[in-house]
Amino acid sequence: MNNYLKKYTLVIGLLAMCWSACKTEPDFINGTPSPYIANLDLRRLHRGGDAQLTKEAMAGAVYLRGQVISDHSGGNLPKGLLFVQNARKISATADSLRGIAINIGQAAESYSPGDSVHVKIEGGVLKRLDGILQITGLDASAVERKATGVTLRTTSVSAVTLALAPENFESCLAMVYNCNFEPNIGVEQLLGIKTFNEGSGEMQMNVSATAIFKDVLLPWSAVVQGIMIPSSESNVPKIWPRVQSDFTATSIVVDPTVPLGPNPAIITGYFANPSGSDANHEYIQFKATQDLDFRQTPFAVTTTNNAGASTPTGPPMNGWATGGLRTYKFNITRGTVAKGSFFYVGGYKLIAGVTSTDISQANWVVSKLYSNDETGDDGVGVKTANLLANSGNAAGIAIFPTTTVDLNSIPSDVVFYAGTGNAFIEGYGYAICDNDFYKRYNGTTFQPFYRQGNNTGKVAANPTDARFTYLGGVYDAGAKVWKTKRSNKTVAVAKASELSVIEAMDGATIVEN
Repeated sequence: MNNYLKKYTLVIGLLAMCWSACKTEPDFINGTPSPYIANLDLRRLHRGGDAQLTKEAMAGAVYLRGQVISDHSGGNLPKGLLFVQNARKISATADSLRGIAINIGQAAESYSPGDSVHVKIEGGVLKRLDGILQITGLDASAVERKATGVTLRTTSVSAVTLALAPENFESCLAMVYNCNFEPNIGVEQLLGIKTFNEGSGEMQMNVSATAIFKDVLLPWSAVVQGIMIPSSESNVPKIWPRVQSDFTATSIVVDPTVPLGPNPAIITGYFANPSGSDANHEYIQFKATQDLDFRQTPFAVTTTNNAGASTPTGPPMNGWATGGLRTYKFNITRGTVAKGSFFYVGGYKLIAGVTSTDISQANWVVSKLYSNDETGDDGVGVKTANLLANSGNAAGIAIFPTTTVDLNSIPSDVVFYAGTGNAFIEGYGYAICDNDFYKRYNGTTFQPFYRQGNNTGKVAANPTDARFTYLGGVYDAGAKVWKTKRSNKTVAVAKASELSVIEAMDGATIVEN
């Protein structure tokens, strides 16, 4: 009997354990929905037609909160619109900053950039008017100012990033660097829609007839801050500077009668091996040894990758103009650089590849997505995921004081790194210049190509992952000679690194006199 009871008790216990183990746990957490909706989620409610902003449609939200970015004191923004931006946390790498326009009539002019506001948007209507997505149906009482003087976040924008996701930038406060215009200099004013190129492509700026700064003369180049606003004609936003101080001329005046020296631009560093994909994330750093205006005198940058499988195979019969997967060319036709200043050529304006710091504020004279079906300029080079070789045969960089480059064109500067092979055969190769590593004459012997005669030096070995190669050295611009020879140094570049990591390190290249 006791054994029977023990067995019965054991069975009951096992059944209880099984029931407990199989019991379904709640898969949600009870909570109260937030009364605030982020612009990221708000904008998603508009699916082509007008959207009624009900509490139900906004998942329990009633308010929008954010920072005012509009400034109507300059007279250049659409009347009646209060522009507010905010962000919410998604992940460490996702960007949720979005803007929205709120139509509250003349009351919009009473708010200033940096005002923190709460807006009761329940009962409003989200619609697109004159091309601008905006909240309508509200009056001034819907907006409550909570604080002033809040530091605003500004987003860097380029033609490339704008083309990828134009709506992400709409109604946000943006900054565009290296805006190169083509003005009737000394005559043309800011008034109107102006097209400019910031190194990666064309964008547009809008200055209305009501703007109090419309009569300011248009310079060759500038940094422009403003709100990204589309129109009924185009869903690609233009940048609208709010006040005159949003527009800062940056071009320098270069005397066209001053001749170029033998090395007007020199190579100071390169980022050849980003962490992750190299495609569109490699770049080259240069320094001007005299004031340069690339409209007056266009330059070209050419890279070479001589891996055994790169086509056309064999010796580079057209030198730096060989093309295919062997050489890739960038023409520099816009912008100015002051003597002793850095400038850049490469892909995305990011310091260390995907999801890294945007360094658009550097002087990017060319930003081109060389891996996205874009051939090199003048047909020199095909799309490539590896602009700057990481290993293998000879790899190099040359900058020319012209866009006409052939077998015998003499660079302003040239460097080679990595291996040595596949670069020269008698009569054909990569032209060099007189610098701290190469000489066109060895005594009386002419040796115009790399790997010819004693032109065998390299500035560095294979690039190291996630490290910027900088070359140092001292160039005497007065004597037009290298006073101290360049040598290979590297610095680690993290995803969060700032521009100073690749410009202000000890041992960076110096241009003196």
